Amino acid sequence: MKKITLVIIIVFIYNIYIFAQIDSNKPYFDLMRIADSSYKTGNFELAIRYANQALEYGNLESHLYNLGCYYSLNGDPDSAIYFINLAINNGYRNCSWLTKDADLATLRYGTDWENLMRNCVEKSRQSTDTILADYIMTFRGNEKKYRLKIDSLLKDTGIHSRAYDSLWKLIDSIDKRNIQVIDSIVELRGFPDICMVGEKAAYTVFLIVQHADLSSHQRYFSMIHESMEMGCFKKTHLAYLTDRILMNSEFKQLFGTQLSWDESLNKYTIIPIIDSVNIDIRRKLFGLIPLNDYLQRINH
Repeated sequence: MKKITLVIIIVFIYNIYIFAQIDSNKPYFDLMRIADSSYKTGNFELAIRYANQALEYGNLESHLYNLGCYYSLNGDPDSAIYFINLAINNGYRNCSWLTKDADLATLRYGTDWENLMRNCVEKSRQSTDTILADYIMTFRGNEKKYRLKIDSLLKDTGIHSRAYDSLWKLIDSIDKRNIQVIDSIVELRGFPDICMVGEKAAYTVFLIVQHADLSSHQRYFSMIHESMEMGCFKKTHLAYLTDRILMNSEFKQLFGTQLSWDESLNKYTIIPIIDSVNIDIRRKLFGLIPLNDYLQRINH
């Protein structure tokens, strides 16, 4: 938990530093308060005027973002795109909110918007939170180590052994503890996807979610889907989570990612799937190798 605390402290100090760059003797915040008040009453022209005047004294990323919103609501998409991009270039990284903010609804079409979103995602990738990523990676060892032991136990003793039961109890306790950590990170910082913590740490997050209980699967599905749409999470991981939810809800799976151990054959077999004829088409769309190749890889 020390590293999580360190992250919070660093963010706090950074925000203090940014605010210190604006001379409090100048009317920056007074102008922004008037702009915000005008925005709330629907007087977008007045909001634009005061927000532009405030640019003489400072330009917090939230200021630039809000100015983009004012222009959008006032029917000036070019200026709106310009200031949202400026906000991104000055540190704005909430790419997910860009897709939901009602103030920007009229902007979400055409190449300008696509370029803006690409800019946000690329900037997010460049500003990976390495401290948080390193902290998440500390959970990778236990996540992996005991599951590898399960595989060897299955082949040696089968599922009906005291050693197998004991190991699963240990794994279950680790899984519960790990998902609580991810819950805390989400509450403090938002969902730790590739854009926030990089590919390796995001993969660890996926494994922790994948091995959690059904309620956690359902809770995180929309977050992972949203991140995937933004290019901040891999399609393959969403496919695995989809199948896990379907399987645990007693439905057939879509992508054939979930397997069960067949003691009589001494190997993994596929759990029933929907529309098996087209399984490899679906798998290809989500970046998965053909099903037969997958089974061969797992069992060798």
